[in-house]
Amino acid sequence: MSANELNIFLNSFERPNHYSSVAWNQVLDQSRQVWQAYMSGDNWKEKLDITCKESYLMLVDKSGKLIVSDESLLNYVKNSHVLSWLKHLEEIAFKAIRDKRFEIAERYFTKALKVDPTSAMNYYRRALVRIKLLNHKDALLDICEAIRLKPELDVFYVKRAEIYRLLDVDHKAMGDLNKAIRLNPKNDVAFEIRGKFRLSLGDRAGSRLDLLKAEELRNRGLGGGAEVYGKAA
Repeated sequence: MSANELNIFLNSFERPNHYSSVAWNQVLDQSRQVWQAYMSGDNWKEKLDITCKESYLMLVDKSGKLIVSDESLLNYVKNSHVLSWLKHLEEIAFKAIRDKRFEIAERYFTKALKVDPTSAMNYYRRALVRIKLLNHKDALLDICEAIRLKPELDVFYVKRAEIYRLLDVDHKAMGDLNKAIRLNPKNDVAFEIRGKFRLSLGDRAGSRLDLLKAEELRNRGLGGGAEVYGKAA
């Protein structure tokens, strides 16, 4: 990217209404310095003040990849402006799911994850969408990241078990179902899936126990393992 192209790129962003000219120029100057270092082949090692979506997007190349390491974003402030934009991206993704336009949903969950890469739920949601798109390998990567971020959520392990089965990694699937049930003994879906899995392995007695447990939990209104995208979906 030439200096002229860089200026055109940075000037393509509109100044947010709540930003003064001085504050906006600081955003532009910071982005310009980072890009100049990047184009010179230097790694940016200083912390960055990312206080609006524009200051973040200015550091994303044409392929959608950040030009700095995540460690430089420690000062990323999720203020009301950024959180509002994040919610807007999620709402577009939820609407796309309702319309069964899963490619669009995947695209907008990806945008949301660029704003907040610590959202375990959005990795989980994108995994669900990628399963719909039959992209099981990338769905597995997403659900593994969701588990890394929030290892205490049982529904993540149930979904990873389902993906493992789709990828014919059955031994890992059983381990995840056992983990989900340990985390939440009221997860009716985990019991039902494990019951069917056991039946496929020839364990009729274990299968019967699991399926009866799933039915008991549902009849008592205690089930809580249903697949969800979020309230808006």
